Amino acid sequence: MEDNQVAAELRIRLAETIGQERFELWFGAGTQWRLDQKSLTIVVSNNFTRDWLRRNFSGELRAVCRAVMGCELSIDFGIDEKLSVPAPSNVKPPLPKPAEVPKAVSKLLAGETAQSPQPAAIGRLGGAGRNGRKAEPLVGRTEPKLAELVVGTGNEYAMRAAEVTARGLQQASPVVFCGPTGVGKTHLLRAIRAEYRHSHPRARAVYLTAEQFITSFVEALRGSGLPSFRQKCRGADLLILDDIQFFAGKRASLDELLHTFDVLLAEGRQIVLGSDRSLAELQSLGKELVSRVASGLVCNIQPPDFAMRLEIVGRLSRELGLALDAEVIGLVATQISAGARELRGALHRLQATTLAYDEPISQQMAFNALSDLAQQCTQHVRLADVEQAICNVFGVEAVQLRSDRKSRSIHEPRMLAMWLARKYTRAPWSEIGEFFGRRSHSTVISAHHRVEKLIRSRAVIGVSHETCGVEEAIRRVEAAIRSA
Repeated sequence: MEDNQVAAELRIRLAETIGQERFELWFGAGTQWRLDQKSLTIVVSNNFTRDWLRRNFSGELRAVCRAVMGCELSIDFGIDEKLSVPAPSNVKPPLPKPAEVPKAVSKLLAGETAQSPQPAAIGRLGGAGRNGRKAEPLVGRTEPKLAELVVGTGNEYAMRAAEVTARGLQQASPVVFCGPTGVGKTHLLRAIRAEYRHSHPRARAVYLTAEQFITSFVEALRGSGLPSFRQKCRGADLLILDDIQFFAGKRASLDELLHTFDVLLAEGRQIVLGSDRSLAELQSLGKELVSRVASGLVCNIQPPDFAMRLEIVGRLSRELGLALDAEVIGLVATQISAGARELRGALHRLQATTLAYDEPISQQMAFNALSDLAQQCTQHVRLADVEQAICNVFGVEAVQLRSDRKSRSIHEPRMLAMWLARKYTRAPWSEIGEFFGRRSHSTVISAHHRVEKLIRSRAVIGVSHETCGVEEAIRRVEAAIRSA
């Protein structure tokens, strides 16, 4: 093939490897590919983009070159300022890092990570943005709406279940929403209550956290308010309990909760639960309660993927009055790989910095301002951490994962290990393949595609001495990674 045909094939392969959104963001318009027999040079318009590509995509580029051309190429990065519109002559030098921001905005920075309404029902904050538009102040605490939530691959099933439940059409009870901190469970539960109240104005919808339930129950026991407490919970048409994992070890409260469940279920009332733990991790609540929870509908919520983070950042920036271009939004979504709280904190950081220096938010400024925050929000995961978590959950040995054995009990954990390694580490395909038994990068890519297919088809796989859905197996491994 001619060089331009080979370059086109390389671009296609890279887009398949890193995802179309990331490819368009970093390798789209304004980027040139120059290819010869010994090297591939990616030419961009500025130092920032060049350095970013070198740090984050060198491994993928080398792997793609090997796959397409069958040999190693030298990967270089160059700069051609003609690829972009010349900057004004009065552009000021790069801003210092946030640690050097004047004390005048220290209070604003100090409150940047305060817990705020999460994920996509965006709270409106007062203050003027860079475009001079005054954001609408928040008066009281507004109830979120399901229509305001960002929907993606990680929460689509849960959203559909929430919509049906909020309309009072759900047949299963209880409905349980499980997922790690920061994926929007509390926001979703409050939105269900708000929508249910709107569609059933005469019905009673009660929302309580586990702490509120336990505290109210204990206070009722000490006084004479037990009948009133029970009437509130057991008389509800919709009872929503958040953070049920905190009932663990509270024997009296668990007994009261179990009786409350029995009354509501016997009368056909709706129960909705939220938990930071998967059903398999809630055994400390007792077999009787767990069996009742398992008889309902369990909806798992995953952390937002890149596409969801892009939309969340876009919505949050509009609510904060921040004028961000697509490159900066993409940078925030890439740098902050956690949930909506952390994304909001990142935008507060940008807001504080742009006000402090009276500078528009550019890529360079955003990169400098968020560098330390990105490290705090991103758990450092090694390939060995993924391997250990897989071994613990599936009951296999590390030497088996790296072996040539192809039995289902080894092959499926090995595929998940490669998939999770790609998700949680920055290791390129080739390094992952080398770690898990000196396999080729194409084998790792194939395993990645097969796991994605298993997830889409909601397949069942073997975990230790039982079988479960592949999504549940992934959640167990991810919990093990987080607790490592």
